[in-house]
Amino acid sequence: MTKLETLINSAQELSPLEQVELIRAVSQFLSQSYQKEGIAIDFWEPPAIGEIVLAQNTPVIKDISTLAVDFWPDEETADDFIDYIYQQRKEDSLLQP
Repeated sequence: MTKLETLINSAQELSPLEQVELIRAVSQFLSQSYQKEGIAIDFWEPPAIGEIVLAQNTPVIKDISTLAVDFWPDEETADDFIDYIYQQRKEDSLLQP
């Protein structure tokens, strides 16, 4: 049995509260270890929503025509597409219990 398997088996014998304490201790240990190595800890300290917005640099759409595409087949109407989607959903719903 590996060290990891032994540790997992030991953890399973702990009470739920002790398991949570173990997870917290391991998380803190990992966080400190990665900080020492200079690795970014985005998981432990997520950026603020404002920082995310600035980092993504998503343009503001001022004219809807800029979103138009030219790959739609001429012989297929939007109604055909919608009918296809409804049919697929119906078939999918019949597959699920």
